[in-house]
This record gives sequence, C-alpha cells and structure tokens, in this order.
Amino acid sequence: MRARGFTLLELMVAISIFALIGIASYRVLSGVMQTNERLEARSEKMREINRALWVLQQDFEQLVQRDVRNADGTFAENPNYLVVDSEAELPLQLTRGGRSNPLNLPRSDMQRIAYSVEHHPDYEKSDSPHYHEELMYLMRYSWPMLDGAGAKEKAQQQILLPGVDSLAVTVTTEHSSEAVWPQAEPSDPPDVPMAVEVELTMGQESVKHSFKVW
Repeated sequence: MRARGFTLLELMVAISIFALIGIASYRVLSGVMQTNERLEARSEKMREINRALWVLQQDFEQLVQRDVRNADGTFAENPNYLVVDSEAELPLQLTRGGRSNPLNLPRSDMQRIAYSVEHHPDYEKSDSPHYHEELMYLMRYSWPMLDGAGAKEKAQQQILLPGVDSLAVTVTTEHSSEAVWPQAEPSDPPDVPMAVEVELTMGQESVKHSFKVW
C-alpha cells in the first residue's frame, strides 16, 4: 500500500490556522499585559495618594493653637495657627506639635508647616530631568522656627505627590464651612475649626478627604 501524505493545500490551510491561533493568542496576552500595567500604575498612584494623605493627617492630628509672629515680631490681628486660602501661594499653613527631638536640643517641639502645588524644585535646573516639565507636585514646607516663618528659601521641602493640578482647602466649624480662614470678620466668640477638608485635583480626577482636628 502506498503511503499518502498531505497536499500543499492542506499544509497551507494548517499553517494559516496555526497563524490565526498565534495572532489571537498574542492579542489576548498583550491585552492582559497592558491591563496589568494599567492596574499596577493605578495601584502605585493610589499608594502615593495614601502616603500624601497620611502625612496630612499626621499634621492635622498635631495641630496646636499657637499663633506665629510676623517678621517684625508682632502678632497678626486674627489667629493664624491655621491659615487657609486656596488662592494664595501657600494655600494651607498651620502650627503643629510633636516635633521629635532625639538629641534634646534647646528648641521647641512645635514647627510651622505649609502646603502648596507647584513645579519640581529642580524646575529651573537645565541639567535636571525636571527642567521646565509640565508636571506639578504637591509640596510640603517645614520651618525650623515658628515666628517669622513663611519664606520658602528657609524651609525644608518635601515632595509628596506628583501630577497634582490644584489644592483646595475648606475649614468646617460648628456653624459654617469657610474657604478662607481665619474669617475676615471673626465671630464673638470666634469659631474653632472642627475639621479641614482637602481636595486634590489630578487631571480628570479629584481626591477629597476630610481631617478631624481636636
């Protein structure tokens, strides 16, 4: 009996079928890999957001009613232990306690903190990868002194979160919610903040979180 092999047409059909299966498998695998990459990027972004919110929470939990003096040594007319104005260069400023002092140095355990949204500190450095980049960052400033604090060049900078477009802060009291604090016309007796709401806008998304104080 003479052995019968495959015809050329049968081989071409088989090769075509295997090729279609390979293309379909590649597309499925590529789709799964892209989905995993998007999920990993999203997870990393959420971790970054959670870290930034944790730092904010630590600052608000340590909020103290200690007003700071101006550069000339005088106190402001209104309390300024907490200052909120989303339109200002530093939308959020506060005095916090709990500053660690492991060496028992002769200094206060309180410090002045501020937050803003701005370019990377290396934005103007031509040899930096952040040179004139469009990305904005949530920045935290801390000063080694309380009175006279506010000059950025004297502060320690901490980059908390990349990709933030804006920072909006609202102070909630027993009677109202204020976008600017302290109030231009304080009540008598003055309201005391009960919570501070922070909203971070990042592209088409926003993250809003309320922090209880005291």
